[in-house]
Amino acid sequence: MALLLAVLDQTIVATALPAIAREFHATGSVSWVVTAYLITTVASAPIHGKLGDLYGRRRTFLAAVTIFVIASALAGAANSVEMLIAMRALQGLGGGGLMNLATSGFADLVPASERGKVQGYTGGVFAIGSMGGPLLGGLFAEHLSWRWIFYVNVPLGLLCLVVTYVTFRVPHTPRRPKAAIDYTGAALLAAAVTALLLVTVWGGTEYAWGSPQILGLVAGAVVLGGLFWWQERRAADPVLPPRLFRNPVFALGVPSSGLLGIALFGTIVYVPQFVEVSRGAGPTVAGLVLVPTMGLAVGAGMAAAIRVGATGRYRRFPIAGSLLVLAGFGGLTLLEPHTPLWQLFVPLALLGVGVGLHMQLMVFIVQNAVPHADLGTATAATMFFRALGGAVGTALFSTLLLRGLRDALPAAAPGGDPDDAYNAIAHHTGGIAESARPAVAEAFADSIHLVFATALPFAALMLVLAWFIPAVPLRRTVRDDG
Repeated sequence: MALLLAVLDQTIVATALPAIAREFHATGSVSWVVTAYLITTVASAPIHGKLGDLYGRRRTFLAAVTIFVIASALAGAANSVEMLIAMRALQGLGGGGLMNLATSGFADLVPASERGKVQGYTGGVFAIGSMGGPLLGGLFAEHLSWRWIFYVNVPLGLLCLVVTYVTFRVPHTPRRPKAAIDYTGAALLAAAVTALLLVTVWGGTEYAWGSPQILGLVAGAVVLGGLFWWQERRAADPVLPPRLFRNPVFALGVPSSGLLGIALFGTIVYVPQFVEVSRGAGPTVAGLVLVPTMGLAVGAGMAAAIRVGATGRYRRFPIAGSLLVLAGFGGLTLLEPHTPLWQLFVPLALLGVGVGLHMQLMVFIVQNAVPHADLGTATAATMFFRALGGAVGTALFSTLLLRGLRDALPAAAPGGDPDDAYNAIAHHTGGIAESARPAVAEAFADSIHLVFATALPFAALMLVLAWFIPAVPLRRTVRDDG
């Protein structure tokens, strides 16, 4: 339940942004409602993982859920866009713990040889939350209020607190850190991630790619990243131990998850927009297009996990999943504005099965390859890179889409502004003449091809990494450091 809440909140707000912007008259800053959550979720995930390893996942998890519930209630009651953005940032601090501590908790309860089915379920939850978010956000925004996107977290979060407190009883021997917690490393990581995400959010939109602001952020991200790595090499108990990267499963599996994040969120955000543009559908109907993809992802993930648990062999599944993701994006590049819906479902089906075979199984593969003492850190790193990939991919693809629209707009609507055209077509707002809408919609749909084509090399690299991940025998006990 906690995992579902955290994942939902990454995508559920996107379809409600126009309603939030209208209420607060904040079109220019409303995107920060999504960005603030992504930044704090991504930056805090490794820290939660380390705290869980040191002091126990139950205690750390309960604290994360509490933060998430309080922030959700305050976000729903926000009386300004500034307050909403601040509460979304606070919500992300809790959300980063919900995602990786819930997954790490399963490894405390079930040995790797029996964990396949459990990881299949968690993969299904992640797929449902990721792809169902835009649909639920559209339903709330159209039929209730955008505030219910946040209020609904409160009763569910409180129920999660009670259930976790009563049932999650795992023996934990506190592992005293060799020195103080690596707060310096945590701060450097958070600052580097923030700078990187700001590059992808602002680059090509708020500021030109060659502007001093963007170049300064790029330089800052590189310097802060270098300082973080230097700090981790000298820290007594680092947030992200460099020695883990000497493990080939970790070194290949973690970036593979990051590349999947890019591909997954590219599908979630831009396929519904393609349907809205080409079919004139509303947010709810467009979100429904992803339901079959979501079902296939859940089914494929569970089937693969059960098979791994029965045979102990896992290498073929992430390889097959990566290949299907690559084929799915290849199919999406062939779509035209008036392509029949059944032809759209073919590449989406490939993507659904591919994501299901790769996503949560990769977390399981990494967990199985590291010592139990590093399990929370390794899990957090895997989910950190997936979330970071999703954030970077979404922002990068948005920039590419606006660039394509800027190139195509002069012929479709001379004198039109690309940002106004994007909002008018994607979010059904004003800003362009009604007579120009069909031509702008055509240019918009053509520009989305650039997004899908850009996803292809990321999927290809994901396939290469998956191919070289070595096989490691599954553990037969929970705390076997193998």
